[in-house]
Amino acid sequence: MMSKGKATLLKDNLDGFRGHAALYKLDPPLLDRNWDDEVGRHEFVIVSATTLLWSSGCETYIFPATQDGKVSSWGELTGSMDGTLDHADALGAAGYEIVTP
Repeated sequence: MMSKGKATLLKDNLDGFRGHAALYKLDPPLLDRNWDDEVGRHEFVIVSATTLLWSSGCETYIFPATQDGKVSSWGELTGSMDGTLDHADALGAAGYEIVTP
C-alpha cells in the first residue's frame, strides 16, 4: 500500500469564499497539470467546499495557492470532486491525509 502525503491545516475559515474554505500545506507537494497542460508543483492549496446555488448538489474543489492563502489559479486540481462537502474526501482522493501541526 502506498503511503499518503500529509496535508497540514494552516488557516481555516478563509474570507471571500462561499461555504468552508481552508489553506493547507502539502508534503510532498502535489504534482498536477494546469489548464495549459503544464505540470505544476503545488505546496500550498485552498480546499473549498460549498453547496451549489443552481442545483441541489455540492462540491469540494482544490485550488493552487500561495503560502499566505491567495488562490494562484482557479483551475481545479486532482482530488476536486462533486457530491461532498468534506475536505478530507477531496484531499484523500488527491493522495493526502489531513494531519494536525
